[in-house]
Amino acid sequence: MTPQIRPVRKDDLSQSFTLIRNGFPAVAVTEEHMRWRFDHPRPDVDDTRLVAVDGDRVVGHMISRVHTDEDGTRKGNSFYGALAEEHRDTDLAARLLEASEANLTEKGAAFLRTSAAQEGVQAAGEHFREAILARGYELVESHHVLGMELSRLPDPPQAPAGAELRRWSEFADDPRPLYEIDKAADADEPGETAEDFLSYEFWLDSVWHNPMFDLELSLALLLDGAPVAISCYSSDHDSRMESAMTGTLREYRNRGLAGYTKHMALHRARERGFTHAYTGNHETNKPMLAINNRIGYSLVGTENTYVKRL
Repeated sequence: MTPQIRPVRKDDLSQSFTLIRNGFPAVAVTEEHMRWRFDHPRPDVDDTRLVAVDGDRVVGHMISRVHTDEDGTRKGNSFYGALAEEHRDTDLAARLLEASEANLTEKGAAFLRTSAAQEGVQAAGEHFREAILARGYELVESHHVLGMELSRLPDPPQAPAGAELRRWSEFADDPRPLYEIDKAADADEPGETAEDFLSYEFWLDSVWHNPMFDLELSLALLLDGAPVAISCYSSDHDSRMESAMTGTLREYRNRGLAGYTKHMALHRARERGFTHAYTGNHETNKPMLAINNRIGYSLVGTENTYVKRL
């Protein structure tokens, strides 16, 4: 029986979660988060989560997202392509990508983006890569996905003079300073396919109130009482954690603040029982790659981004 592709239903989410969890070992994801996002769609994007079903089994998955830039350009993104093991040597990867493209172009996207990764990052990633190239996409950039067993975490460096660390949860009354650092750091992230940064209201919805975002693991570094650097994480609240952003306000860079903050966040995670940490860096982001190398991350695999302009 040929699997049928359709939008996800709420009763598909448990199987979809298992598929993504097995398909993306370096991603921290929870079923709770997927159910929360189903009930609380992001207000700044138009998402369609596609699944392939074989009878009553979910055997394929892909998110189809439209994002509108400030100039009105509608951009489409196909990501989180996952396949059940017995369907990895079929045409299902190509069919999921084709269905996602149709969804995106129907919604007016003029610029399409998708990705595929090596086996350690994305099971069946090679099948998606073949489908991507066959549909006329061009490679534009690559990211290194790094991982570490926290049992191997080295001792932390000496604290920078005057530094004070605080958990993100301590900013519950006013998280705006953390948002401003996140936004400033994101503006200097290398890469050609970045989207406009979230407005503060959307950031509160997608980051601060997201049940997968870990406000206890995430840390801010303060100098003279003001936050100047952050290291923030999503987690499965069990064993896996994933870096969302580590960065410093421009005027405070090159002083080791971000590296120290990240190192201490990882030590805090290990104390709480986490065993594996993952992060991703653009291949040209030498400063962050150097920080992660010193901390003890090693390469899990490479993820490539491809684009097609219609």
